Amino acid sequence: MADEANEQSLAAKPANWWASVQQFWHDVASEMKKVSWPTRNEVTYTTIIVVVAIFFFAFYLFAADLVFTYLIKGLEWVARKIFG
Repeated sequence: MADEANEQSLAAKPANWWASVQQFWHDVASEMKKVSWPTRNEVTYTTIIVVVAIFFFAFYLFAADLVFTYLIKGLEWVARKIFG
């Protein structure tokens, strides 16, 4: 009994395929109308904040890399003096 119902639902899928695609795109368009889109100024200001944050963290990571590089080189120099 369940196999017959399964076969019938599989047979009905090709006929309803196009209708389901149309319904999907209709639903997408309907939901997109409900979206609260940001204004041009909001996008501009948030973009500036992101760019500033990127430069800040790039400088911070560069400085941290330099500090750790010199720290490790100093530890290697001390280790060579002690164990070398």
